[in-house]
Amino acid sequence: MKKVLIASTALVAAGLMTAGPAAASEKIKLNLGGFSKWWVVGAWQDGVYEAGTGTEYSNVDIKGDNEIYFSGSTKLDNGIEVGIQVEMEAGGGDTGDQIDESYVWIGTGFGKFIVGSENNGIYLLHNTAPDAAGNWNEGGVMTGGNAIAKPTNVTLPGLANAGLTTAPVTSNDTEKLTYVAPTFYGLTVGGSYVPNATSEDDRAPTAAVDMFGVAALYANTFGGVGVKVDAGFAWADTSKSTETNYEWVAGAQLSYAGFTLGGSYRQVIENQKGTSATLTNANNATASLDGYVWDIGLMYATGPYAISLAYITSEVDGAIATSDSDEVTAYQLSGKYNLGAGVDVLASIGHVEYVDEVAVTATGDADHNEGWTVMTGLSLAF
Repeated sequence: MKKVLIASTALVAAGLMTAGPAAASEKIKLNLGGFSKWWVVGAWQDGVYEAGTGTEYSNVDIKGDNEIYFSGSTKLDNGIEVGIQVEMEAGGGDTGDQIDESYVWIGTGFGKFIVGSENNGIYLLHNTAPDAAGNWNEGGVMTGGNAIAKPTNVTLPGLANAGLTTAPVTSNDTEKLTYVAPTFYGLTVGGSYVPNATSEDDRAPTAAVDMFGVAALYANTFGGVGVKVDAGFAWADTSKSTETNYEWVAGAQLSYAGFTLGGSYRQVIENQKGTSATLTNANNATASLDGYVWDIGLMYATGPYAISLAYITSEVDGAIATSDSDEVTAYQLSGKYNLGAGVDVLASIGHVEYVDEVAVTATGDADHNEGWTVMTGLSLAF
């Protein structure tokens, strides 16, 4: 891992040394940006699941996702660009972390270097199934587990709190060093090194659980047909003595005459060192946590309108030594209408089903749930 960090640092140093004297004509001035998105959500859970958990869930709720961005940059006299971005949670989302991401970046002829709390390089180059309302994968109300409750014993690939997603979120928003190379004939490569994959916003010394990843994205247009294809790999030593995670992702999108067809795949393998891929999970049962998730979707956009249909499914070996697996499937129809600059009306209707590997029971089943969601929202970008 030290070699990766030293090599990346050397690239930054090379870019600075070869560019000549560095002087800024003026200090960085911060600009204000961000978004505010609110949903009115109707959700209907499985009655058998509610009986099993002893909880009657509300059929109507309000869900929000709001962030304010403070960003700015300057170009030095030698041509190097230096910038900063701080993203602050503004209510309706994760209230436990007021600053979602915070990082600085350096742009040179050798590429862009990002230092701080930002999504990893594989994430930045990844494509997924399109969704007209921006309501899909880990950012979705339903797929993020915020409408239909996920049973405790149903396991998702990778970080459970990330929701049902093909995005490579092994290191989430932990502090890291990321490099993205200049695009060459449509090809862009990038990668990240994370000294501690389990720590965020923590300056104290912690156990060594590092992570690194690399990815490549090809994007080009041929005769009016847009093509995007990406692939990436991540390795995370989440516990020096017991556990190592491997993660592969791939995604693609084809676009033509307003249509966009896209999909993605993610596989996570969690291994005990020197043994098989079995761990002990929170249920005090032997858990084999290998799993995968994939999605596919089609979107059509014309003028102020956009509509999409997408499907996603995951499978994880689960917590019990059986031949069955924990499975999740979801599909969603979404639409968007643009009222003006940065103002969109959104709508989604979808269904999700959570199936644990234990047998389904007729009554009082806390390990299986499914339900429908119908939601409408307003999105403001500024």
